[in-house]
Amino acid sequence: MSEVPQPDSPRLAQFAALLASAQNTLRGFVRGMVGNAEQAQDITQDVFVDAWRATARSQAPFDGTGDEAALRRWLFHVAYQRSVSALRRRAVLQMESLDEQAPLEADRLYAPIPFEDRIAESAALQDALDALDPQDAACLLLSAAQGFTAIEIATILQISPVAAKKRLTRAKQRLRAAYFATQGREPTRPQRGGAQ
Repeated sequence: MSEVPQPDSPRLAQFAALLASAQNTLRGFVRGMVGNAEQAQDITQDVFVDAWRATARSQAPFDGTGDEAALRRWLFHVAYQRSVSALRRRAVLQMESLDEQAPLEADRLYAPIPFEDRIAESAALQDALDALDPQDAACLLLSAAQGFTAIEIATILQISPVAAKKRLTRAKQRLRAAYFATQGREPTRPQRGGAQ
């Protein structure tokens, strides 16, 4: 097995900064995909090994031409691919409880927020997330938890931007329907032009 060359100092510094800034959010995304903290840690570590190898070989976007956004998209794409592979091996998608993400500030706990952004600890939400296709779940996690745009999600999942927008919209609708189905009630539609 040949040794991987050591990257030069600027690329090494870029890699160290990337590791420090992206490690927790990447691990949270992977944990949301695979539903297991230990497996998420292993996958995240594998993603950073891949990033180190790409840095050492000066592969794009680690060749000095990639900006921070390109590097993040690359990391999340590799994390998504590795997570899906792990799910295929396991053949079951499990989503983590969203309450284990970053804690909310006290003043946001009581503020009205849209359904898609609401984070709640409940079996109903867990069941609703479990009902989603892995790619739909990835779209929701990348959008809601990581703040990626539909175009960035398309790049990460290697689908067209139109497909990413449609999949994200469909995933939100399916999550909403599944959530309300577990509650034994129908989702309510916002009233147009009047009081809500």
